Amino acid sequence: MPNLNKADRSMDALDKDISRLRVKAKQLEEKIDENFNYFQQHSGSMFVRSLLPRKFEGEDLTGLPIVDTVLQNERLQNILLKLADLVAEKLGDGLNWLTTRVFKK
Repeated sequence: MPNLNKADRSMDALDKDISRLRVKAKQLEEKIDENFNYFQQHSGSMFVRSLLPRKFEGEDLTGLPIVDTVLQNERLQNILLKLADLVAEKLGDGLNWLTTRVFKK
């Protein structure tokens, strides 16, 4: 086995660090992709839920009983959530198409 001088040992150490950092970068990239996919799948419903008012105990939403009843209707909220998911998905597909057209390699 040849004797390694200090420069060779430090190059070996740097190569090992580079390999380790590449693996870590790949793991972080995959985690970012997972988080972004989750966000894309749920952004529509999160957006709609943020717009739909929530009734706090003892409070009215708008002061109009008919409007309050409609806004608190779970079926209506579910329909709006599904619609928002569909719109968000189509918007995401359109943005993906646009970015691939603009930033062609």
